[in-house]
Amino acid sequence: MPNRPYLGKSVPDGVTMYRPHISGKNGAVSSNSPYASSAGIEILKQGGNAADAAVAISLALGVVEPFHSGIGGGCFQMFYHKDTDTFWGVDARGVAPLNAYQDMFLDKDGNVDLDLTEFSGRSATAPPLYRAMDALLKKYGTMTWSQVSAPAIRLCREGFKCGFTYARIANTPEAEHNRDAYEGFSDLYLTKGKPRSFGETITNPALADTMEAVAKEGVDWFYNGVIADEIVNCCRRYEGLLTKEDMVKCGPKIRPPVKGTYRGYDIVSVAPPSSGGAHIIQMLNILENFDIGNMGHFSADSTHLLAETMKLMFADRSVAMGDPDFVDVQIGKIISKEYAKELAAKIDMTAAQEFSPTGSIEAKEYPGATTHFSVMDKFGNVLVQTQTIRNWWGCGVVIPGRGFIMNNAMADFSPKVGVRTTQGLAYGMANAIRPGKTPLSSMSPTMVFKDGTPFLAVGCAGGPRIITSTLLMIVNAIDFGMMMEANESSPFMCCLTKEQGLELEGGYSPDTMDILKKRGHNIFYTTDFGILLIMPNGIMRIDDTFFPSGTGRTDGGGGALTEFGTVALAGLTFER
Repeated sequence: MPNRPYLGKSVPDGVTMYRPHISGKNGAVSSNSPYASSAGIEILKQGGNAADAAVAISLALGVVEPFHSGIGGGCFQMFYHKDTDTFWGVDARGVAPLNAYQDMFLDKDGNVDLDLTEFSGRSATAPPLYRAMDALLKKYGTMTWSQVSAPAIRLCREGFKCGFTYARIANTPEAEHNRDAYEGFSDLYLTKGKPRSFGETITNPALADTMEAVAKEGVDWFYNGVIADEIVNCCRRYEGLLTKEDMVKCGPKIRPPVKGTYRGYDIVSVAPPSSGGAHIIQMLNILENFDIGNMGHFSADSTHLLAETMKLMFADRSVAMGDPDFVDVQIGKIISKEYAKELAAKIDMTAAQEFSPTGSIEAKEYPGATTHFSVMDKFGNVLVQTQTIRNWWGCGVVIPGRGFIMNNAMADFSPKVGVRTTQGLAYGMANAIRPGKTPLSSMSPTMVFKDGTPFLAVGCAGGPRIITSTLLMIVNAIDFGMMMEANESSPFMCCLTKEQGLELEGGYSPDTMDILKKRGHNIFYTTDFGILLIMPNGIMRIDDTFFPSGTGRTDGGGGALTEFGTVALAGLTFER
């Protein structure tokens, strides 16, 4: 019996069937947790839009993935409003405290003190997540705080089942350190001092109380009242510098997105101080000088080209990026197609190279552990958001009786020029610490449009590999025609520098790796048992149908709402 075409594609008859794809016409969500995606779909089903659903997803992720994000952290967010055909870009990463200073993470000998940068109250910024979501809800939402908080509060009170990711990250040196160093960490995030177990029921009534109070009293209550005092006191107890003024002034900054084009598609992404958007456009501009589609997916040529493009980008990123309120970032040059042609000409398809940053690209100073989700709704709105507390478990400081942990976003500043951060990145003075300044980030929530209609909503978690993974999702979709499920689950790769190596996930053939080695690449292979520290996800829209990815690299999370009011979810699930 012949296979009829599906989504404009045909497969051979006889022994072939079509790969299944979750889809729906009334909206879709993609996140790293089926619980969070379910929260967003619940809001869409109640008639809410993408902004309403985003707030519910954001809060739910903070409940079920407290090691990645939460109300003690921040985010980068972008919203496309169909009715006005406008974009709302938000930088809510968190800024350096008013008492911050350049050498605050150095010891008496002038060396970087990793305990201060990674595991102390000094590494925390005032957390702007709540205010960012409040601004979104007030400007574009249609529901109340009580309505959008309800799914997360229910998860806290009724409990959720521990997934694979929670179990693994509870069994890390970071968790052990925080258990021994910080009051309340063990009670909140471990079981009798031991890591959580897969399938175990977890509750957080203290966080439910906090969220209920915010829903009732308003978000300003969180920043102006007793909780703000508790955050300041807890952080200062562990060498922090936060003040009550930092909390009161804490809030999002509106940042117009960066825009580019790629093979007839429009790319819209987050602006600095996140480096992701501009550098994704930069890499796409470089790739546009090559016919990567005809090189073949996973081929030695396409992999080599991507690796060299990534290295060129990271060389510029090391000096070119910073908070545009403090440094003059050369955005025009970074996203220029003419500049991309200059960079493309440096690529030798027969040999791996090490690249230095372009001299004129440096940002000059003026005087003076992450998760991503995407939402598309039936009204044509799109929301992409990457949120974080930076490291697994942030800085480790728990706010007792409130149910959440604080970020260590300050660790993304340059503690000392040329010294690599714990995410493997080195920076110049453009990312030096200044009071009120936002640290450089890799978060890359990105939208892709075709002829004015949303086509992709994508992003990733995973430190600097966020940028390269988001790039790969776009290339996989546009150049290789991949649907979201196959896109997200296909082998990924990354290359920061030649010295650090070309990172390949299981699925690359030995023949391909041999060719790449002969070209001079230092191969780092995850084997089939492991994957890179990345969590990409997204949604593709084809005509009037939404196709979310299932995020099978972690605990799942793709969800769609059909025109019949039924819900389809992918991911690890448990019987109620």
